[in-house]
Amino acid sequence: MSKCWMCRGPKITVVYIYALAGADGWRERAVRFVQTYQQYPPGLDHDTVVICNGAPANEDTYAVFAPITGCRFLNHDDSGWDIGGYQFAARTIDCDMMLFCGGWTYFRRANWLLRAWEVYEQHGFALYGSTGHQGQMQNNIHPHVRTTGFWCHPSLLKQYPFLVTQHGAGGQRYAMEHGKNCISNWCRWHEIPRLIVGWDCVYPLEECDSMPNGYHHGDQSNVLMGDKMTAPPYYPHA
Repeated sequence: MSKCWMCRGPKITVVYIYALAGADGWRERAVRFVQTYQQYPPGLDHDTVVICNGAPANEDTYAVFAPITGCRFLNHDDSGWDIGGYQFAARTIDCDMMLFCGGWTYFRRANWLLRAWEVYEQHGFALYGSTGHQGQMQNNIHPHVRTTGFWCHPSLLKQYPFLVTQHGAGGQRYAMEHGKNCISNWCRWHEIPRLIVGWDCVYPLEECDSMPNGYHHGDQSNVLMGDKMTAPPYYPHA
């Protein structure tokens, strides 16, 4: 990990996936993302980049994200859905840390980005997530950092050797998240730490279910960033 940020401050990019110019409910989810961003400030200077998946940015797109100062927009063909968008961002943008938010991501408490960076600064090059899953091998679900509200150096995502290009929720997209060759396993094979970060603790992925008030435990008050799986009804395989 480059230490140039020590002189100039860290260069951090928050990436948000905005699908289909807001069709199929994505606009409403983006509005919640923006509203909770305003309600719970990130606590650290950063760039915000919206990946417009499957349809280019238009006037309504700009209006939805107008409250986020300096927001930039990059158009992507929607190949690989959110994962393809993340990989596109990692290939395109240079920064010290990149935080990836899917279309369902929302914020729950102020200083979420400051917390993410503080842990990153402490532990270095690793794969970090706000939620993790310890796996259900009987369903071919390997232990994994969930791929929304996660962060790393963009070079980590660039080094992952499997490019996700297929459309659809299954296939390559889920294989990258929790299949045999998922990015969490790839990190394990290369001795790259996989860490789940709460507000007051950090757990290795293989112990993340022990986090008090973490993902699907207690009141979930330790979860940094929420998504569609962090509210009832719960999905035990997610």
